[in-house]
Amino acid sequence: MLRAIVLGIVQGITEFLPISSSAHLSIVPRLLGYATPTLAFEVLLHFGTLAAVAAYFARDLWAFVLCLVTPARLGPEEARTRRRLLGLLALASIPAAAVGFLLQDWADEQTARPLRASVWLILTTAIMVAAELYDRARVRRSVPVAPVAADGAAGRVGTRAERFARGAGGAPPVDGEEELKRLPAAKAAGIGLAQALALIPGTSRSGITISAGLFEGVSRETAARFSFLLSIPAILGAGILKLDDLSGATETPAELLAGTIAAAVSGFLAVSFLIRLLRTRTLWPFIWYRLIAGGLFVLLLVTVRA
Repeated sequence: MLRAIVLGIVQGITEFLPISSSAHLSIVPRLLGYATPTLAFEVLLHFGTLAAVAAYFARDLWAFVLCLVTPARLGPEEARTRRRLLGLLALASIPAAAVGFLLQDWADEQTARPLRASVWLILTTAIMVAAELYDRARVRRSVPVAPVAADGAAGRVGTRAERFARGAGGAPPVDGEEELKRLPAAKAAGIGLAQALALIPGTSRSGITISAGLFEGVSRETAARFSFLLSIPAILGAGILKLDDLSGATETPAELLAGTIAAAVSGFLAVSFLIRLLRTRTLWPFIWYRLIAGGLFVLLLVTVRA
């Protein structure tokens, strides 16, 4: 039972934080001496995280239903906005669906090898590093420096503005929900293309999609919101494709249920935490975690293998 709960928590947290669930679900059981999770167990853990993100965005999902079924309840402008966002999600889901259909077996093979997953965890962090450095350079170019007044006050204001922009990773926080409603189709498609690369173990769906948003000038919070909404069809589709594996579970029904609930609860907390964090913070804490943890994983796995 403890194994099921621990793995459920690992799945729930790492599915949404930009540290890669596939890598951790491959590595953690090996390090803790747990039996490798069956595909059936993994499928149910993913359905647990699906429940988590669906619960967090329940209001948005209900609005999508209303905009299609009874748009009058939303009003013409809101219904139009919701239909547009729904179209963007459909457009951005196409690349991941196509790549997943073609390369899912390769991805499963990579994930089944913990040492290889650890190496991927380190290597793919380069994408997040590049995105943060690019965003920092973009902000520095866009933040004007106020002229220095006689008492130096204006100069101090300009310096604080630059310091805020560098510390928070951009201009003063924007309303993520409002920015999401105005997200251009080209930027949504770019985030969708990035999500397709999340099939590589260690990449992290949220990490690469938020990074893509930074390259496109989208705020971290908005990119995270779009990424999480985009994860709903992705997780659902992957789970449906693997429903046949549910018959191969070696875990007891109680263990399957405990793991699924643990994934759902921890996943909900992870989504809420990350969206709040990215309103004022950058991806650097997760970047350092990935590099340090990845290096330790490699060292430990090599030691275990030896």
